[in-house]
Amino acid sequence: MKPLYLNELLRAVKGKVVKGEGNPLIKNVITKPYKIASHTMLFDLYKKVKIDWELFEKTQCAVVVTDKPEDFKRLGENVVLIKVDDLDQAYWDFIDYYRGLFNIPIIGVTGTCGKTTTKEMITHILEKRYAVQSTYKSFNGGHRNHRYLLGINEKTGAAVIEMGVDAPGDITFYINYFKPQIRILLNIDVYHLLGCKTPERYVNAKAEILHDVDPVNGKLIINADDKNIKKIDTSQFQHLITYIGFSDQCHFRADKVSYGKGGMTFTLHYQNKQYQVFVPGYGEHNVYNALAAIAACYYAGIDLKEACERITSFSQVIEHLEFRTGLNGSTVIDDTWNVTPLSMSTALEVMKEVAQTKTKIALLGYMPQLGNGEYAKQEYEKIGEKVIATNVDLLFVVGDEAKAIGEKALQLGMNRSKVFFCRTGLETYQHVKPFLTQDAIMLLKIPHRVMIEDSFKEFKQKIIV
Repeated sequence: MKPLYLNELLRAVKGKVVKGEGNPLIKNVITKPYKIASHTMLFDLYKKVKIDWELFEKTQCAVVVTDKPEDFKRLGENVVLIKVDDLDQAYWDFIDYYRGLFNIPIIGVTGTCGKTTTKEMITHILEKRYAVQSTYKSFNGGHRNHRYLLGINEKTGAAVIEMGVDAPGDITFYINYFKPQIRILLNIDVYHLLGCKTPERYVNAKAEILHDVDPVNGKLIINADDKNIKKIDTSQFQHLITYIGFSDQCHFRADKVSYGKGGMTFTLHYQNKQYQVFVPGYGEHNVYNALAAIAACYYAGIDLKEACERITSFSQVIEHLEFRTGLNGSTVIDDTWNVTPLSMSTALEVMKEVAQTKTKIALLGYMPQLGNGEYAKQEYEKIGEKVIATNVDLLFVVGDEAKAIGEKALQLGMNRSKVFFCRTGLETYQHVKPFLTQDAIMLLKIPHRVMIEDSFKEFKQKIIV
C-alpha cells in the first residue's frame, strides 16, 4: 500500500475523530480486528469477530473506523477512533479514493475458462517493462479484492485482475473495486449454476463486463467466435470493442495453428501485418488466451512484436494442461486445477490432438459448480458425447456425481469393458495401473477439491514420476 496520512484519509471517508489525536501514517488498511498493528487503519466491518483487547491496548499509531464507537473503549493511547455514519459507504469511499490515486493501466479478465492462464500471460509480458500487481493463481474470490487493490503502490506500473463469477453481481463488484480500463471476455459456457441457477442468468452475469465502461477510453477485448457471447447486446459499445479469434471480422486474427514440441505456433494478423507466435502449451483455447493477452498488452503500451516475442518464454500454469511423465513411461496430462464442461471438452480435444497412436485414457470427475439439477445432467451427458467424439479408448469416471458421463458413453456404444466407475484414489489406481505404459497418454481431469483428498494425493504420487 502507498503510505497515507490520516488527515488525507479522514477527508476521504468523511469521518470525525471521537477519541485520540495526531496524524499517524497509515501503511496498511484492514477489515479484520485480529490484524491490528501499528500504522494500520481498521474498518470495523467484521462485528462478530471477537476482539483481542490486549492487542488493541498495545498497538501504537493505529486508526479504527466504526459506526459504533461505543464498542471500542479499550484502545491504546495512540489509537485514533473515527466515527462515520455509514460504515459500508465509508469503506467504499476509501476504495474509490485509493484507486483514484493511480493512473495506470488495469486489465480485468473474465471467462468461464482461461482466466488464470490469460492473466499470467499478460503479467509475464508486462513484467519486462513494469512492476505488475496481479491476482494470485486462481484465487479471485471477492473477499480477496482488498489485498490486491492495496498491493498497488507508487512502484506499480500496471495491474491484471482475474474476475470470477459465482453469482450475479460479482463482476460488477470487481469493476467497482478496480475500475479496469481494459476488459477481456474470453468465453461463456454453462457453469456456476449453483449461484446463477440457469445458463441464461450465467450469461447475464458475464455480461456485467460492460458495467460502467469508459465510453471514450475503455477497451473491450471479446472473443468473436463464442456463441454465448453473441447473445449479449454490445451494440452501443462497438466503438470500444476489439475482436479476437479466427473469424474474418477479428481485429486480432489467428490462423495456421500448428502443434510442435512444447507448444503451438500460429500466425497473428493485425492491421495488414503478420506476426509469428509460439505459445507454450496446447489447445485452441490457448490461441484465444494468447490473442487476448497480446491485445491487452498492446493497449497497455507494449509493442506488438515485443508482446509476441515475450509470450514464447511463458511457463504454463501448474495443473493447467500440464504434461507430466507418468508411470512406466506413460504421459499424464494434469488438468486438475478446475473442472468445467468447457475445460473438460477442451482437454479431451488436446489429448486427441497429441496422442497420435497412443492409447487415450480419460479420468473424468464431477464439476463442482454445476450442482445436480437438470442442466447439470445435460452437461455431463455432453461430456459423454465428447468422449466418443474424441475416440477415448479407456474411460474412468470418478465419483457418483459424474456417472452420467460414463452412462452416456455406454449408451452411444462404448464397450462396457472400457468404462470404469471409481470412487476412491486406491480403487482408481488399481483399475488404471495395468494400462499405464509408454504407449499410453492419460488425461487427469478430476477437480482440485477431490485431488487434495488423501487417497487421491497418494494416487497422484503413484502415477506421476
